[in-house]
Amino acid sequence: MKNWILIIGIATIAYSCGSENTDGLAELKEKKDSLKSLYDDIAEQIAVIDQQIKAADTTARLPLVTLNNVEVKPFNHFVEVQGAVETGGNALIYPETPGTVIAILVKEGSTVNKGDVIMKLDADVLQSTLTEVETQYSLAKDIYEKQERLWKDKIGSEVQYLQAKNNKEALEQKMKTIKQQVGMYVIKAPISGVVDEIMPKVGEAAMPGMPVARVINYSETYIKADVSEKYVGVLKEGTLVNVKFSTLGQEFQTKVKRVADFINPSNRSFKIYIDLANIKADLRPNLLADISVRDFTLDTAVVLPSSVIQQDRNGNDYVYIIENNANQNRVKKVVVKVGASYQNETVIIDGLKGNEQYIDKGSRSVQEGDVVEVKK
Repeated sequence: MKNWILIIGIATIAYSCGSENTDGLAELKEKKDSLKSLYDDIAEQIAVIDQQIKAADTTARLPLVTLNNVEVKPFNHFVEVQGAVETGGNALIYPETPGTVIAILVKEGSTVNKGDVIMKLDADVLQSTLTEVETQYSLAKDIYEKQERLWKDKIGSEVQYLQAKNNKEALEQKMKTIKQQVGMYVIKAPISGVVDEIMPKVGEAAMPGMPVARVINYSETYIKADVSEKYVGVLKEGTLVNVKFSTLGQEFQTKVKRVADFINPSNRSFKIYIDLANIKADLRPNLLADISVRDFTLDTAVVLPSSVIQQDRNGNDYVYIIENNANQNRVKKVVVKVGASYQNETVIIDGLKGNEQYIDKGSRSVQEGDVVEVKK
């Protein structure tokens, strides 16, 4: 009997809980809001009590802070991207046919013109074949010329004349083909420039698909960089840019040479080309460069170090300034509206006029109302 009463009781409670589930959720939310409000009130009261304790405790050591003047000055914002040096030509040279290197006619660092011979491969077998075909062609040509004269004098048959002509032309084409093949054993510079690297040595094998030399043309040197599409309206042909080569310790100003029209759909960027024609530096292909372009400027702005701007739990940006009351340096919280930031400097749009002093060092260890000691 007791078991039945227990089962009925549990079922009744379960039904009751199910029907009141919606009302219970609303109650919980209301209770949470009430507790949060109570928590905020208690936090404020604790802060006030802390201030009173600090004011009453004459033995307490005051927090040590440093002050700086709020600056009013010009502000510039820059777009920063990274690019790499490229040249008008950077050609890897590959042999068209396999062979053994028998001669290297240039040295690394040599200046060459397009078409200059750089290297020769062993073509003795093919050269012998060419000599043999040239001899056959010489004979076939003599026979053809005789048959042609006889045919004009109506002597001999047309078949003999046509056979002689065909044999001469076939050997002529064969000789031309072999000469082209022999030419493949002579490796030439595809562009004018400087021989930057020679890979094989005399006696080593050269194979198609394996480079034997590199020639670089420095007549046209530039930087190529990828820039986010949001700066399409900022970067145009002729835009001034600052270029810094960290590895060379050099920095200078130049112009954008060309802006590509195509936007890469995979990373939403477009290419810019920066002129280096008048730059005297030890520039090399693929040398990294830091590029900065001014995209925003203010002639006069209230500017603070970004590191002193804090944010409260309500999402408000604020800074601490000092007010002198009764010969005491007291901390005051000032809510500010921030603007653009660049290199640890932030524009303050609203909240400060520029005649205040803000807490720099020590700003993270004080709160509003604290009496502090200012380090001179």
